[in-house]
Amino acid sequence: MIDVIDFGLTPKGEKVQLYTLKNKNGIKAKITNYGGILTSLTLPLPNEERNIVLGFDSLDEYTNQEYLSNCPYFGALIGRYGNRINKGLVRLNEQEIQLPCNHGIHHLHGGMSGFDQKVWKAEILNDTDLKLTYLSVDGEENFPGNLNTEVIYKLTDENEFQVHYKAVTDKTTPINLTQHSYFNLSDNFESILDHQLQIDTNFILESNDLLIPSGKLYNISKTLFDFTRKKTISKDIEEIENYDDCYAFGESTDVPRKIAELSDKEGKVSMEIATTFPGLQVYTGKYISAGQKKKFGSFSGVALEAQGYPDAPNHPNFKQGWLHPGEVYQQQTNYKLKF
Repeated sequence: MIDVIDFGLTPKGEKVQLYTLKNKNGIKAKITNYGGILTSLTLPLPNEERNIVLGFDSLDEYTNQEYLSNCPYFGALIGRYGNRINKGLVRLNEQEIQLPCNHGIHHLHGGMSGFDQKVWKAEILNDTDLKLTYLSVDGEENFPGNLNTEVIYKLTDENEFQVHYKAVTDKTTPINLTQHSYFNLSDNFESILDHQLQIDTNFILESNDLLIPSGKLYNISKTLFDFTRKKTISKDIEEIENYDDCYAFGESTDVPRKIAELSDKEGKVSMEIATTFPGLQVYTGKYISAGQKKKFGSFSGVALEAQGYPDAPNHPNFKQGWLHPGEVYQQQTNYKLKF
């Protein structure tokens, strides 16, 4: 079933709600239509109700300037374009489009005011499905075209938290939607360095120090980036300092396939990720600094963002990144919880 309560007012005076999805096994997912944010995802463990995502209990924690200036994007829907676009520039029909550069000299996660800061229209479809819709008008953040976006959050009795994406446009536009939750499966939010991670690929996108792809894939087999065999995140962290890389799985697929698994130190709680997207941005959270009442710091959560490739509009060989009129953008990501 899905319950709804008021969650407060945005700085612009817009009313926002908080929706609670529950399944028969006692899992609860709380979602606000401000930014489509997953504020908590709790599991009914024998001696506790354990929240496994970083988030807050009040709207103000997500809207204050201190939080926004640190750019954590806790639990939010990201668009129109998740991840980075080199210098904010894309070329369409021999014309350059300059998108806002909000991360140094580059465009990140939709610009100055992306989908994470918008109030979405919410509709309860049934006992398991919450639909969020948002119309991004032509010229918003300088993106071309009116983009109608639909995201359905679904919590199944098989303990899958699903995210279904759909979008259409009336002008060709860059697009890369994702969900930006940070996960911590332990009984506290101190660190995810003791978590075990496994990722089903030997490739990441080759990129520079500012995380802009070269357009090539880098074979990580038997390197410090290799997670094909489950290993503790801390194992190579001193040399790596922080993982912030897009793991590559090739083409998009019609149905979700398993790409990764995360588990806590003891393996009591685990989560499988299956997706139709071709990429998974793995960010281990070294630079997290957020919260006033609840404080989250370095390595308190790991972001596992299933998505298209960053800067794809500038790399034809990536074969994604643009949505054309008449096409339907559809992707899906499932988080299978085991405990």
